[in-house]
Amino acid sequence: MKSESLPPSLSDCDFIVGLVLAADGTILECNKAFQNLMKVEESPVGRPLSIFLSPDQPALLERIKTGSPVPERATVRLAASDETAVSLDACLGGEPGKTLLFAPVRTPPEESLVAKMSLLNLEMARLAGELTKKNRELEEANGIITRLMNTDPLTGIANRRQFEDVAGKALAFSRRQGIPLSLIMADIDHFKQFNDRFGHAMGDEVLVAFAQMLSRSCRFEDTVCRYGGEEFLVLLPGTPLVPTRFIAERLRENTEKLAIPGLEEGVRASFGVAEFLADETLEELISRTDKALYKAKSRGRNSVEG
Repeated sequence: MKSESLPPSLSDCDFIVGLVLAADGTILECNKAFQNLMKVEESPVGRPLSIFLSPDQPALLERIKTGSPVPERATVRLAASDETAVSLDACLGGEPGKTLLFAPVRTPPEESLVAKMSLLNLEMARLAGELTKKNRELEEANGIITRLMNTDPLTGIANRRQFEDVAGKALAFSRRQGIPLSLIMADIDHFKQFNDRFGHAMGDEVLVAFAQMLSRSCRFEDTVCRYGGEEFLVLLPGTPLVPTRFIAERLRENTEKLAIPGLEEGVRASFGVAEFLADETLEELISRTDKALYKAKSRGRNSVEG
C-alpha cells in the first residue's frame, strides 16, 4: 500500500482498522475503529504499538523496528485496555520508515461482508495505481526505443530508416495533391583526409558539426538525414527546384563557415538537387539527386548541381 497516510475515507471508519507506524513502532496515525477496539478514550497517536500488542506477538514489531520486510498479510494479536484479546487478519505494506496496517474488524456475519468488500476495494485501488505506473513506464520505454531506432547515434539526426518512412509519406502526399517536393543530397568533400590526417575522432566532429549546421539551416517541416558515411539528405516538402538550388547554395556557404576546434583548414561540401516527378519512386528521386551530386563532384567539388 504505497501511501504515506490513511485514506480520508478510513479516518472515521469503525469497521476497518487503519494504522500508520513509524520505523520505531510509534503510532503516527490511527482511525476510529482502532481506538474503539482498544477501548481507550485518548488517541493512541504518539504511543508505541507495543503497549497494544499481545505478549505472545513480538515478531511483527521487531520486523518494523529493524526495517525487515513485513508480510503482506498477517494475523495481528492485540490486547485491549480491559485485557480483552483481539485478533485481526491484517494487510500490511508501506514505504521505508512507515508501515501501514489495514484490517477488518470481526463483526456479525451481516456486517462482515461490507468490511471485506471495503478491504477488497482498497486492494483494487492499490493494484490500479500500480498498473497505471507500469503503463507509464512502458510508454516511456517505447518512446526511447523508437527514438533509438529512428536516430543516427553519432549526429543525433534522422537515420536512413526514419528518412525512408517520412519520405514515402511525403511523396504520396505530393503526388496526390500536386504539391512540389525537392531533395538535396550533400557529401563532405575529401572527408577521408580528416580521418587519415587527424584521426577518426576529428572525422566524427566534422560529421556532427555538419549535421547540426544542416538542421539549424532548414525549416521545421524539412527532414535532415544521415544517409550513410559522409552523405546527407534534406527533404523539402512544398519546395520546387529553383528555390531548392538557392537553399543548397546557402547550405554550401554555411559549410564554409564551420569552425571546428583543432581543425585549421575549413570544411567543404558538394550538393546535388532534384525535384520530385509525380511518376517516379523514392529510389528514382534519390538516384537522380545522386547523379547531380556526382556532377558537382566531377566539376571540382564545393558546388551545387541539379
